[in-house]
Amino acid sequence: MRAALRRVHLYPDGASYELKKRLSQEFSLPAEQFIIGNGSNEIIELLARGFLSEGDRIVSSENTFLVYPLIAKTCGASYTAVLMKNFRYDLRGILDAIDDRTRIIFIANPNNPTGTYVKTEEVEDFLSKVPKHVIVCFDEAYIDFVDAKDFPYLLFHVKANKPNIILLRTFSKSFGLAGLRIGYGMASKEMIEYLGKVRQPFNVNRLAQIGACAALDDRRFLWRSKRLVSRGRLYFYRKLTKMKLTFVPSEANFVLIDVKRDAKKVCEALLKRGMIVRAMNAYGLPSYIRVTIGTRFELMRFIHLLKVVLKKEDGKK
Repeated sequence: MRAALRRVHLYPDGASYELKKRLSQEFSLPAEQFIIGNGSNEIIELLARGFLSEGDRIVSSENTFLVYPLIAKTCGASYTAVLMKNFRYDLRGILDAIDDRTRIIFIANPNNPTGTYVKTEEVEDFLSKVPKHVIVCFDEAYIDFVDAKDFPYLLFHVKANKPNIILLRTFSKSFGLAGLRIGYGMASKEMIEYLGKVRQPFNVNRLAQIGACAALDDRRFLWRSKRLVSRGRLYFYRKLTKMKLTFVPSEANFVLIDVKRDAKKVCEALLKRGMIVRAMNAYGLPSYIRVTIGTRFELMRFIHLLKVVLKKEDGKK
């Protein structure tokens, strides 16, 4: 990347040729079945731009990634949020919500912000019943942090050239390249070609493409990232259990915690002490905060500050 800085006056490769070639090797999938985006968020926008018309419908879940309903609004489409069951996607409920105007289903797996996932058996049954005209997008931004043995790995559907399935991945999480904004989608050659027609030229910058190629070769960093999160989650579970706080077991790099009071006030109090976490009010979870797994020192500091804040709040009652 340092060498690439000397060439930032040149336009990037609009086709992301080298990165697609490297991803093709990584997944044993033809380069023509990849699309590269300015973060996986851009590919979500491309799906909406390419396949939605005014009056069409997106179906997803409540308590999930906030970009999905926002994208629906920008395209004049409606958005149906199916209720969750135990903080998990209800795939049967999503099937029941499909109608003639449904064009796209978004499934974040693992889900943001709950960290929960849908299982292999559930997904295969679901896919066997989804109408062929409906695109199913599996947003797998957090897949590298998954430890669950029954998590569905769906690449074989893409390799089989299933026409209505797309998988999204990102370099922002486990690879630590959030500031470069780069992600990718894997789908049938026909879908990728269609998405390419609505993609802006030079949508991914030169440094991001080079950084992503380098990240794919840095196996040690990825291993350390996954180990840190896996161990960090277990540490969190132990400490939160001792504090008698309810949390949602997670397969992502964050944990959803019920602080049993106004989450915004807790977050503001933590912010004053130099700790940034997210209140989940916007997701319809007003007593929950979402905390990203960091280093052991950061987690210890968070637990200490949370105890201080909650004790102070309890003292006001």
